[in-house]
Order: sequence, then structure tokens, then C-alpha cells
Amino acid sequence: MYPSHNAQYIRTVENLRTAFGVVWEETSGIALQISDTELSWCDVPVLSEPEKVSDSLPWTLFKDGVREISFTRGFEGEELEKFLKIIPLVRRAQDHEDDILTLLWEQEFVFLAYRFIDNVSGQGAPLDPSATPGRWPAQSTSSDTKDAVAAAKQRRSQGMGGGSGGGADEGARLDRALASAVRGDEAAAPTTSSVSTAPMMYLAREIEREYSADLRRSVLDVLLDIFELNDDAAVREEVVGHLDSMMLHLLTGLQFGNVTHLLRESTVVLERTANVPPGVRARIEVLSDRVSDPDMLGPLLTELNESAAPPPKEEFFDFVRRLRPRALGTLFVWSAQARNADVRKILADAADLIAESHPEELVKLISSHDPLVAAEAVKRAAASRSEAAVPALAKVLSLHDEELRIAAVNSLVEIGTPRALFALERALDDSNRSIRLSAVKAFTAAVYKNALPRIMELVTAREIRDTDRTERLAVFELYGTICGDAGVSSLDTMLNGPQGFFKRKSDPDVRSCAAAALGRIGTAEAKKTLERCRDEKDPIVRRAALRALGGAT
Repeated sequence: MYPSHNAQYIRTVENLRTAFGVVWEETSGIALQISDTELSWCDVPVLSEPEKVSDSLPWTLFKDGVREISFTRGFEGEELEKFLKIIPLVRRAQDHEDDILTLLWEQEFVFLAYRFIDNVSGQGAPLDPSATPGRWPAQSTSSDTKDAVAAAKQRRSQGMGGGSGGGADEGARLDRALASAVRGDEAAAPTTSSVSTAPMMYLAREIEREYSADLRRSVLDVLLDIFELNDDAAVREEVVGHLDSMMLHLLTGLQFGNVTHLLRESTVVLERTANVPPGVRARIEVLSDRVSDPDMLGPLLTELNESAAPPPKEEFFDFVRRLRPRALGTLFVWSAQARNADVRKILADAADLIAESHPEELVKLISSHDPLVAAEAVKRAAASRSEAAVPALAKVLSLHDEELRIAAVNSLVEIGTPRALFALERALDDSNRSIRLSAVKAFTAAVYKNALPRIMELVTAREIRDTDRTERLAVFELYGTICGDAGVSSLDTMLNGPQGFFKRKSDPDVRSCAAAALGRIGTAEAKKTLERCRDEKDPIVRRAALRALGGAT
């Protein structure tokens, strides 16, 4: 079988749907009888495969006990693809894995039905020899149904006594009462009759409750009750095995509500049950850890992402918030990749909770070899302002990945502690202009004076002339913010030039940046230096000096 995204698979499914459409023009349902080598309809073979091998569809169905399978109008929709996914699972199933009967039962098909025998005991409901070939056994037609209803009414009227018609009236009242109860229409029900409406309403409610009940959850509760009430170690060991198997089936079916119920209730049962053997206790406690394993959680979220219908939000959120810290990396990946917006938000919220309560896991993921995981971990470190993440973020600044270095700088800036700013000093020499500029602006905002030695080197170096004006101005403003009066002398030399007639003054852009730095210093000594430029001939420098004087305090 091809994977579901394969072009050949897609064409095959479309061809099948087209073929079913043609069949439904002639009949509303078909039933195929199954032998070990053939599929037949009305005793006419439609598929014959003499060899009993795993690739044989008749043998795949027959060996697990299926003897007849029927399809009705509507099967060609979602249920067709569900059925096609089951076949390859059964073909390569091991002895300890589920057979096709279990897999068919789990899907709760509406438009597919089947008959089978019990292969374990060798017994089962015998196939109805009187059933019309090619039909579901004893399937009634519309005329059969009408005749049966008429006969039932006649028997009831005769059984209720008398030719007076009282029985017929009573039967009519019963019909109306039951119909109104099923509709929930109390006003239409008879108020003065020997037939009480209340039992009918109760019956209708109980039928609805029974059909809407989740059998999987009921099975889980029964198993947990057995575990709690039966203190036999072998029995408890067997129950844990069944719970483990059921959890895998529930996860495969994206039954997040039931998985959460299992994890929650198993913890409660374990707490209030005494004398549980250590091995059994460990197997129950590890259930949550297994769900959080990236090797299990990753494929599960992949299947969820490909699913047409997203899970109920509350059930899914209850599930993901029970995940262990080891799931954090997988949550990072799918909080960015999931197609459904609600799923992305739930995964992101769960990742935030884990990252906040387990910072050590977040720190570990910053150094992940998966670029997407590392990038998300770096961003979360900024959101949580985790001081513990600073050493790992500092290491990121030496990596070749430019986007990751930018994210690390932003995180260190957001954290903003002295330790984070110290780690940020390395960014001043980064090859990326944006990274250098972010570091300079962060130091300026924090008035980080420990960066003064390196900033002084940058200001006085000849290479400062080769940088673009935005970065050069930012460096000078940082220098003016942290140097104080100690920097006025060097800035005066840059602005007004060295003393002497033949001494050449600096580049106008550098001089205007020096004026901005003096404005940042703002002391009397700095203002005095700026005053000397009021009559400066160069308009760029003069405007910069006047601007600095206006901003100096």
C-alpha cells in the first residue's frame, strides 16, 4: 500500500469512489462473501487469489475470522480511507498485535458491517443460511418492514382484548406516547391515559445515554476497578498490560480525552491502593513518561496535523499539560509547524508551562542540534527571562547560524541582568551589523559601564570611519552615555581637531557623532567643547553641535 500522500494512492482512492458511485446507482448496498482464496458476490467470484499469503486480501480477512463484509451508500467518504489504512496494518501485524476484527471495531464504522466467527474458541454466530446471497443476513426490504409493522399492530389489538376497539385505542395511545417521548414533546403526550409519559421519557433518555456512552472509557474504568479491588499480583500485572495496550490504541485513534482519563485515574488509583508490587507501580508511573517520549509524541502530532478534524480543544489541552519535560522539544517543533491555529496555541501554551517550571530542560534545548528546536528554545528563554539560560545563550553567539545568533542577542537583551549583558559583550565584535547594533543599543539603555574599554577602542579606531552612519552614531552615543567627563578630551580632539594651524580635522560625519556623544555627557566641560562649534563653517558639524547643546542638561 502506498502512503496517503502518494499520488498513486490518491488516484486509487478517487477511482474507488467513482466506482462506488456507479454501484450506488443500481443498489444501496453490496455484501461480499469471504473464503480463504476468494471474495464473491452472489456466489460469483469478484477477486480470486489462490495463494494464502499476507498480500492476499481474501486471506487477510479470512484468517482473522471475517466471513462477510458489506458496504452501503456513504462508505466511499471518510470510511473508505479508514478501511484502506487498516489493511496494511493487518498484513504486517505480529502475533501479539491486534487483528482486523479489533481494528474494525475501533473505527466504529457506520457504512461498513461484517460477520465473523470466533477463531479462538472455534465457535461463533453461524452464518445465516437463509439469507439472500449478496445481502446482509435477513435484511428486510421496505415492503417487509411494512408487513411486519402491520402484523404487529394486528397481534397487539387482538391481544388487548375484545372487539370493542378498546385494545386498538390503547395501542394508538401507546404509539403516540412513545413517539412523543422520543421527540421530547411532553405537550403532545396524553395526559389522561393508562400509559404514563414519564416511563417513556425515561426510556428515551436512557437509550440516548446508552448509545452516546464512550465504551472505551467504560473499559478503562472496569480495568482500573479490577486493579484496585483485586490484590492478586498476577491479576494486577495483567491489568497493567491491558492498560498499556489500550493507551497505544487510544493514542493511535487520537482519543486524547480517554488517554488523559487513563493517566489521571491511574495515578489516583495508585495513590489509594496498598501493597502494589514495585514493578507494577513502576509500569503505571511510566505511562505518562511514555506518552512524553519524542519517539511516540512526534508521530502522534504528525498524525494529528494530517487529520481533517482537530481534536476538542479542552480534551487536547488537558492531554498536553500532563506531558513531562522531555516532551518540550517536540512541543517546540509542532507549536511552530501545526496547521491548525488552535492546536498551535495549545502546544505553545503547554511549552511555556513546561519551560517555566523546568528551566533546566529549556537550557538543554538551546544547544539542540535541531535548528528549529534551538531557535524556539532561545525565544522562550527571552519570554521567561530565565537567568539560567544565559551561559547557553552566550555559547550560541559563537555559532555560524546568523538567525540563531540574532535570536540569542535579543534574548540576552530581554533578560537584561548584569550577567546577560556581560555575555552580550561578545556581540560587539560580531560580523553581523544587526547583532552589533542590538548589543550597542542594549548597553546604552542599561548604561552598562563595563563595556567602556571595548567601546573606547571602537571610538578611537580608524575602522570607525568605515561603518555606516547609524552604527557609528550608536557607538558614539553609547560612549557618551558611559564615559562621563573622562571622555571629553578625546571627543574634543575629534570635534574641534588637534591644536595647530596645519593639523587636519576629522571627517565631518565623525565630528558630528562626537558632538552627539558630548551631548550625551551633558556636563559643563562637554557644553564648553560644544560651544566652540557654534560658528563652525561645516553645516553638518554645526547642526550636530547645536542639536547636542539643545539636548544637553
